[in-house]
Amino acid sequence: MLQQVGFGVRFIKDYNELNVLRFIKHHGPISRADISKKQHISKAGISEIVARLINQNYISETGVGNSTHRGGRRPILLTFNQKAGHVVAIEIRRSFAKASLIDMNATIHDSSFVDFTQGCSLDKVLQKLFPVIHNLLNIDWVNRSKAIGIGIGIPGLIDYDAGCIKLSDSLKSWENYPIRDKFEKEFSIPTIIENDVKTLALGECLFGKGIDHENLVNLWIGDGIGAGIILNGSLIRGVTASAGEVGYDELGFYICDPHEFPLLYNGQKRFGDILSNRWLVSATCTALKKGYKSDLEENNVSPESIVSAAEQGDELAISVLKEYGALLGILCISLINTLNIELLVISGKILTKSDLLLKYVRDKVNKDLLRVPAHAVHIVSSSIKENGVVLGAAGLVLEDLFHQNVINIMKYRSIFK
Repeated sequence: MLQQVGFGVRFIKDYNELNVLRFIKHHGPISRADISKKQHISKAGISEIVARLINQNYISETGVGNSTHRGGRRPILLTFNQKAGHVVAIEIRRSFAKASLIDMNATIHDSSFVDFTQGCSLDKVLQKLFPVIHNLLNIDWVNRSKAIGIGIGIPGLIDYDAGCIKLSDSLKSWENYPIRDKFEKEFSIPTIIENDVKTLALGECLFGKGIDHENLVNLWIGDGIGAGIILNGSLIRGVTASAGEVGYDELGFYICDPHEFPLLYNGQKRFGDILSNRWLVSATCTALKKGYKSDLEENNVSPESIVSAAEQGDELAISVLKEYGALLGILCISLINTLNIELLVISGKILTKSDLLLKYVRDKVNKDLLRVPAHAVHIVSSSIKENGVVLGAAGLVLEDLFHQNVINIMKYRSIFK
C-alpha cells in the first residue's frame, strides 16, 4: 500500500537525492563527509547519491578541501553545475516582449527583445517571438543541458487551468488565447503562465530584496499600478486570480481633502488613474501651461525628467513628486495595515531611480495613526529592476525545486531522470 501512494523506497531515494542536490547548490563547494553529517545520511548512501548526480551532470568534483586536524587525505569538494539545466523566461508587455535564457542559479545569460504595435494580436506577437527563443535554445551550452521549463509573465488575470488570460481591460484581443498550449506545442517544454506583477513579486522575493523575508508586497507603478503579495513565503493569487489589483481601489474613501493634491487630483475615482505614469506627465504639462515656474519643457516631460528636475531643486517637479509620493503612501498604508507585512518593495521606472520619491512615500506612511505596523515595515525600491519579470518567470519554474520548503518529487522525477 505504501508503494502505491508513493512512500516506498523510490520516494525516499528521490527525496534524499533532491535534498542533497539542494544542499550542494546552496552550500557548495562541500565534501561528501560534510554532506553526510549535515543530512544525516550514511557515507555509503551519500556516495551513491553523489555518483548519480555526477553522472547526470548536476554536480561536479571541483577540487580538494583542507585536511582535518588529524591529517589524512584532503576531501574532494563537490559543487552544483548551474548550467546542467536551463529556463526560458518570457516577459510580454503591451508593446514589447523579452526572452531570457536563465540557468538553475537564476543567472541571466542572454536576452532578446521583440517590439510590436500596442493592440497587436498575440498570434503575431508569437510569430516574432518564437524564432528569437529558438535562437536562444540553439546556444552551445544549452544544447548540452536539460530544459527545466518556460515561465511567462503577462498582463491580465490568468486562467491557470487553461493557461491563458481570462480578463484584461486593455488587451481584450489577448483574452482566452491558448498561450501555454502554443508554447508547449512549439518547444515541447513545460510552460507556466502568470500575471506580470505577481511574477515580478516572486522575482523580488526569490532573487531581490525579499530573499530574507517571507511577508512582502511588491508594488509596481507604470502604465497602471498593481501589487504582488507574498505571505508566509507563498505567492497569493486569490480565488479569481485578482489578488493585488489595487489599481481598482477607489480614491474617495482615502482622500479626505482633495485640495491636498491640487496638481494631480482631478476627480479621478481609482488609484490606477491618478498614479499612472501617463497622468503624472499629463498633470505636469497642464501645470506648465498654467504658468507654473519650472525648468521643465512642456514638449519634453517624462517621469524621468520630472524626477531629475526635482532632485535638482525644481519647484514644480518637487511639488508634483510630493503629491505623487503622498498618494502612493496612502495606498501603502492600506496594504501595510491590511497585510501587516515586513517589507514593501516599490518597482517601476520612476521609483527605482528616485530616493527622493521614496522619501515622500516613507514620510506619509510614518504619519499613519496605526504606528506599530508602519514602523515595522521596511519600504525599499526594487533591486532587480528591469530584469524583475524574467527573473520572476524563472522563479515560477525553479521555485518548487530549489526554493520551497516542500520538495516537489514528481517535478524532480520528470525533469532530472
